Amino acid sequence: MSSDNNAKRGTRTLTSPLVLETIGWIVLVCCLLVVCTDLILGFFLQPNYSPISDTISDLAAGGRYAKWQDLAMEAFAISIVLTGIGLLMARRTGGRWIAGAAAMVVTGILVFFIAKRDEYGDLDKGGLVLHYWMVYAMAALVPASLLLLRKDIAHRSDRTRAILILFAALTILWIVGSPIFYFMDTAYDGLIERALAAVMIVWIAVCARSLTKERRLDEDGGDD
Repeated sequence: MSSDNNAKRGTRTLTSPLVLETIGWIVLVCCLLVVCTDLILGFFLQPNYSPISDTISDLAAGGRYAKWQDLAMEAFAISIVLTGIGLLMARRTGGRWIAGAAAMVVTGILVFFIAKRDEYGDLDKGGLVLHYWMVYAMAALVPASLLLLRKDIAHRSDRTRAILILFAALTILWIVGSPIFYFMDTAYDGLIERALAAVMIVWIAVCARSLTKERRLDEDGGDD
């Protein structure tokens, strides 16, 4: 434990802990916002809509409340980018950490582009359909980031073993769920997509929560 603490003390942040904590709390609020928006719109307000068979993309691609779902997705995308930037500022070194945080930033940019440009793949015919290429990229980036950040995020937590298990489970769920989403019956598209969205939200929320503890980590070297 002593050597671990010394290693953590030797890794100085690129900004003040207060900035990182603020980023963390903003991201957690955005995560809550996107969950509440989907629950309210998908389960209660949108007519003729089933959260089990209809996807989040369907909700955002058209209809009376599409703009609100778009805004929630854009806010979540920005929160993903902010979390990645926060992680990059939290450490100067570590190849896995930097690569994992960079993959997170790129994921957020892709989600933002999908929401901002309405690139949901709906009714797109012919030519280059960017939606599919962006989704394919996300299919690789999310588990890559989870695996790259897994050990370091866990070591920054008071619940190291639980975070290790959680990130491993999220990775497995994403790797298994992504192909199922593409090939399964459309009657369950909404359910599978929401499960994958939940993986992303938990991933980002846990990393953001780590940032909210930056001042304590800076002061005690990350003692558990």
